[in-house]
Amino acid sequence: MTELKRIEVALLIIRVTAATFLGLWATLKFHHPEWQRNIFTGFYKIDFIEISDALSYGLGTIQVLIVLAFLLGLWRFWSYGLVMLMSAAGVIGSLGAFVEYYNFPKNLMLASIPTLGALIALFILRDLDNLFSLSSTRKVEDD
Repeated sequence: MTELKRIEVALLIIRVTAATFLGLWATLKFHHPEWQRNIFTGFYKIDFIEISDALSYGLGTIQVLIVLAFLLGLWRFWSYGLVMLMSAAGVIGSLGAFVEYYNFPKNLMLASIPTLGALIALFILRDLDNLFSLSSTRKVEDD
């Protein structure tokens, strides 16, 4: 396997696993819209906006569409960048939980740090992420 093919496989693994993680996170807005309210008021300290079920569903729909574009490798600058920013917002919003990392379930928030790192790396290498990407920039090569 060539060096480029190994890089493409590694980037595909990051893209698929991150999309799975973030896609499940986004769909929670449909299953438990009250959790969205708790996150906005508890983690982000945003209490000046009423987080209704309809707003939670709307945010979930937008996030699912972004994650699908990301999974398919579409509009890589925008979809990879937005997914990275969504993950960064989660990390920044959870900074207080990291102080008490030894308490369950706050210790689960630590998983967001390597996820963000992988998404930053994927954003930097997005032009090499051509395996099963609908926005592939690689020309077909003779192997």
